[in-house]
Amino acid sequence: MKTALPALLLLAASVVAAEDELGSLDARELHNLGTARLRKGDLAGAEEALRASLTRDEDPLRPPALHNLGHVRFGKGRASLKGRTSGDVTELSVARSFLEAADADIADMQDQIEHLDDAKKAGVEPDYVPAQSALGGGIGTFREIRKLIPKEEAMLGRRGQAVAAWTRSISDFRGAHELDPTDAAASSNADAIEELLRALRKESAELEEAVELQRRKLEELRETIRELIRRLPDDKLPPEAQNGEEDEEDLFPPERRRPRPRQGGRSEQREGEERRMDEQEARGTLEGLRNEFGRKMPSGRRPGEQPGAGGRPEERKGRDY
Repeated sequence: MKTALPALLLLAASVVAAEDELGSLDARELHNLGTARLRKGDLAGAEEALRASLTRDEDPLRPPALHNLGHVRFGKGRASLKGRTSGDVTELSVARSFLEAADADIADMQDQIEHLDDAKKAGVEPDYVPAQSALGGGIGTFREIRKLIPKEEAMLGRRGQAVAAWTRSISDFRGAHELDPTDAAASSNADAIEELLRALRKESAELEEAVELQRRKLEELRETIRELIRRLPDDKLPPEAQNGEEDEEDLFPPERRRPRPRQGGRSEQREGEERRMDEQEARGTLEGLRNEFGRKMPSGRRPGEQPGAGGRPEERKGRDY
């Protein structure tokens, strides 16, 4: 078994070397190193050097180090949002648009359920086309929302990282201004980030609420889809229902669920469960046996030996399998 120990040792050695490198620098050198890394976009390296500079307790360098740390942490929050300083309104807009689509699809399917029930009571053959269209639209919306929710949850996680980074950025800029009241830029930066942070928190709360509503709407869609499927014959189901995805068995009512076919059109078989061959499989198996055993199999008798002559088992030579 291979081990990752050498790689871990190399990583540990590089970390120690980096710490030794920073440990040999004074406060000004660390400040300059952090500033240079910030200009290059190395936010993690800049944060490391600037924080090390602050630990040297050089009062004249603390305000500019805090000022630059404010920029570093604002940049890290911005990177979490993939460069969008005003948050991601698009995610919220998309979530709300799918909630509206789900409501419309549910209403359409419920109308078709009522139409099919009325036709059944009247003893007439209904027009299945509108019901097929409504069911296909409902299943499509169901799938889109189900795929969208994990993406939105990931976005909420990135927003949380941005909130934490921007909160520290504001604290850095405020600290720089307190130590150096002439640093007006630090104060204005803190004010601007506070405004962005308020907007981000508001949008995040609204997105979180939208995600919860989408989860509830998925359940409502699922129940309505089931009810409409109950009223449609198998040959009237739209392609969206016939070509289901891996984890969509619960879209069908229990009495209409069918074994999912495997590759090659064969139905799923559980281990240890008996299954009868269909005609095509039986023919294929017989054909294979004919090819394999087209000539007579050795009987295990020696040349000239009559059937039933026996002979010791160790002397019998048959075909090995």
